[in-house]
Amino acid sequence: MTRNSRPRPNQHPPIDARVCISFETAAQAKAAAKALIPDNVNMPAGLTVDISSRGRRVWVHVGGHGVKTATIANTLDEILEHISIARKVISADA
Repeated sequence: MTRNSRPRPNQHPPIDARVCISFETAAQAKAAAKALIPDNVNMPAGLTVDISSRGRRVWVHVGGHGVKTATIANTLDEILEHISIARKVISADA
């Protein structure tokens, strides 16, 4: 690591978190991902969230550059909680 690549004391290093959640059907995965789209607004500067479905899986990518680790962890926790709720609603409809 070079001297210039180290984070400054008040800077936060880049963080990249990816999670994959499997559903019983592709339609359920698509519905869960679609239900989360409204949550991707008014995020702190430097925070990125990407949620997509491919087949029976929902892929969640949360990243941050210059963002506190706790902010990224809390964002991911909130998304996973919403996916858990979506899963319960979807399975209740089946």
